[in-house]
Amino acid sequence: MTSHEGHSAAQLFALVDGAANPGRVYALLEESGAYFKSVFEGLPEEALGPASLYIVRVDDRDAPWFVELDGIDLHSPCLSLVWSRYDIADVATHLRAFLFADIGDGMKGLVRYFDPRNTDAILKVWGPQIASMFIAPFERWLYRGHHETWCALGHHAVETGRICKSVLIEFQQADLDNLGVHTEADELLASLVQIGTVSDEGLYHARYIDFLARYQRAREWGLRDAVDLLNFCRHTYVYGLEFDREPSIRAALTARAESGDVYLAAMGRIPARIWGELERAQSTGEPALPPVDATYAEG
Repeated sequence: MTSHEGHSAAQLFALVDGAANPGRVYALLEESGAYFKSVFEGLPEEALGPASLYIVRVDDRDAPWFVELDGIDLHSPCLSLVWSRYDIADVATHLRAFLFADIGDGMKGLVRYFDPRNTDAILKVWGPQIASMFIAPFERWLYRGHHETWCALGHHAVETGRICKSVLIEFQQADLDNLGVHTEADELLASLVQIGTVSDEGLYHARYIDFLARYQRAREWGLRDAVDLLNFCRHTYVYGLEFDREPSIRAALTARAESGDVYLAAMGRIPARIWGELERAQSTGEPALPPVDATYAEG
């Protein structure tokens, strides 16, 4: 860890995950005319090319290149705004120092703190000491991630003005489990987009909030396996958000919760006629289910 003399006034930098839209993000950085660096420079990850992680100075947030970049972030979260008194080389060096963690068995894992959906959760897993070291060179850090508007990172450095060149970070299995729980909904949503169940049009915030209701409904039924969660959520899009209100489906889900059966195996016992009625109702917008009965309401 080294202490450097910074600039008299904090500079604004954008931390950009090029993987969100590799071709366009990199082109915008080149069009900006601003100096930018790959945080992956000198690492095997540099081979990702345009899909790398970049830091770029921002002098005008109304500049066309930045406005478009901001729009990409709204669609596919990839952008964090950081203010620092250090130059871009020092900022890149510092960010690079926190990219990897020991995850056990002699293995290293990439820490995706630069995904604005994960930043706050990762700092909590790191704990106050490492989080303080990480945030030390930055006077302010903004991100959107799952949010509709910019949020300030809720962590503060114990000691400011420090640039780290290397940091030893270790994740225990409990840490990995906690991060897995945090990222699960995003990963399942990405899978549903990839297979065409969910459209990737529009703002990520709206898409995520809509999905979260489906994901939470699946977990309320005791589903925990990723494949089970994925298939339940897929069914909410195909057959309607409340398809599980249908009496025979509800009974099958209740029995599955007790038996621990695989979700699709439990659903395979539902007559095709019922699925057809639900699908027709979903496509026409007509109700296919009776009003919620008292038993369901109590449950």
